[in-house]
Amino acid sequence: MQRAELTRALGYADPASALRGLALPALPTVAAWERELESLDAGARAKLLERAQGILAHRFDLLGSGVTDLGSRIDWQRDFKVGRRWPDVHISRLPVVLGEGSDIKVPWELSRCQHLPLLSAAYRVSGEERFLAELGAQLSSFIATNPVEFGTSWSCTMDVAIRAANWVAALCMAMPAASHTTWLEPALAGLLLHCRFIRTHLEWGEVRGNHYLSDVVGMLIACAPFCGSDEGRAWAAWATAELEREMFHQVRRDGCAHEASIPYHRLVTELFLCGTQAVDALCPKTLSDGYRERLARMLDFVSDYTRPDGLAPQVGDADDGRFLPLGTYGADPCDHRHLHAQSRLPRRRGTGHAAYPHGGWYVMRHQGLWGIVRCGDVGLGGIGAHAHNDQLSFELAVDGQPLIVDPGSYLYTADAQARNAFRSTAAHSTLSIGAAEQSRLRSDYLFALPEEACARALHFATDGPRAVFAGENRGFRSLARPARHRRELHFDGASRILQITDAAIGACGEKLLWSFPLAPCEARKEASRVLATFPGAELEITAEGATLEVKTGWIAPSYGVRVAAPVVRAWRTARSDEDITRFTLTVRGSAP
Repeated sequence: MQRAELTRALGYADPASALRGLALPALPTVAAWERELESLDAGARAKLLERAQGILAHRFDLLGSGVTDLGSRIDWQRDFKVGRRWPDVHISRLPVVLGEGSDIKVPWELSRCQHLPLLSAAYRVSGEERFLAELGAQLSSFIATNPVEFGTSWSCTMDVAIRAANWVAALCMAMPAASHTTWLEPALAGLLLHCRFIRTHLEWGEVRGNHYLSDVVGMLIACAPFCGSDEGRAWAAWATAELEREMFHQVRRDGCAHEASIPYHRLVTELFLCGTQAVDALCPKTLSDGYRERLARMLDFVSDYTRPDGLAPQVGDADDGRFLPLGTYGADPCDHRHLHAQSRLPRRRGTGHAAYPHGGWYVMRHQGLWGIVRCGDVGLGGIGAHAHNDQLSFELAVDGQPLIVDPGSYLYTADAQARNAFRSTAAHSTLSIGAAEQSRLRSDYLFALPEEACARALHFATDGPRAVFAGENRGFRSLARPARHRRELHFDGASRILQITDAAIGACGEKLLWSFPLAPCEARKEASRVLATFPGAELEITAEGATLEVKTGWIAPSYGVRVAAPVVRAWRTARSDEDITRFTLTVRGSAP
């Protein structure tokens, strides 16, 4: 790219003015982080510099890799977890799956460059030139080895957009010190190419999700330095209109993202927050009141689904996806509380029961006892790309201790068998009839779940510490004749008891299997009950008419990581076409 072309794209502004004058106002989270850096105590400063030193040394811990040394030269095309490398071919010919346990998400995550703002932050708090030099070296390395439209780094526009936003954040923070470096101009030229690529490679479809939203929000951030030119202003205007439209396409009336996943709700909320703040700087007073009201409802849902321990359940798909983590890079992926701080809106803390019928979530909460029930459609207009067979499943927690948990997600394309195992009915705290799935799973396409369960809530009522939920699903289509699962949950926060009544309808003669995945604990069967002992709490499970046993299962606290944990199984053969089984879950521990 000729310098004159870049100069015109910057509106003839100098780089520092384009970045600090135009882009930084569109990134108030970056400006807020800069202010925080000025007042770090010695411990926080040392921790930041330690993390930045790891990045400087090319040591990364991504998607379950563990801390891995990538050597003196970063290979942006390599899954460093298993050593497989994608070819440097045009994106039209690039395979997504290489096999042998390789995962394209590893080079994708690395090339998002979420780590680069930490190098700028380390420079700001220490003044050490080595951090600034490493920022320039990694940007130069990426540009030199990743020509536009070639290799994994350009094969998914979402990742291109996230990378561009992180480049802008890192460059803003590097100003004015980087103004006279030899690498700044090529980096800005590379950023301009990112904008042009995004605009011409949009992940648009009749049904859209977090990928297209990332394209739009990434463009809003990436085009900010170029908004002094007609080209940049046109990008900002286009992205602003798309952001407004996507709010009403991707978010239900009750504030739930339409992908049937709580971790993806966090990502989508983060995207809308960043996009809103960028629009307010670049195209002020353009987003509607209805848009802002729905964004506020998204944050209300975050408050309600957050457990008493401050973390979020991993219901539905979870791949640790973030947009601009900045100072929370590498933090617990189940901690969604940063969204409230980022929003700068008054926070409504979840203190009671709540229903989100359009999204398919029902929260029961009294003092320290909390539960959430999943009962809704598979999302994404019936595609179910990020949904699991989790209808009528629930999580249960007390005070700071999770008890019954969703197992989360382990891997996507790296292991099709493991992916479907974590999505399966038997992996969740619900009923499986005749070993059939609620909705049939495919091994040849891992991002679909047909709308076969047709789950619907029948009743949700609350009365002080008590709540009652009733719902049913009509899945299990692979059985010889139709069967249904109807569940009632009676939640009593005062006595800390959850009673479950399950009806298997049309299932006479079929084997019924229940699962209750537990958070890591010691669990044992004693006569007709199971006792699970957690730090500070105990859970007793009893069943009327079903045989209980304790098995070892898996939970995935983050993508690419799985740990063994007990799972309580209950089973029996249905004796009629309206077979009733009851469970009582009693929580003991610290006083309410």
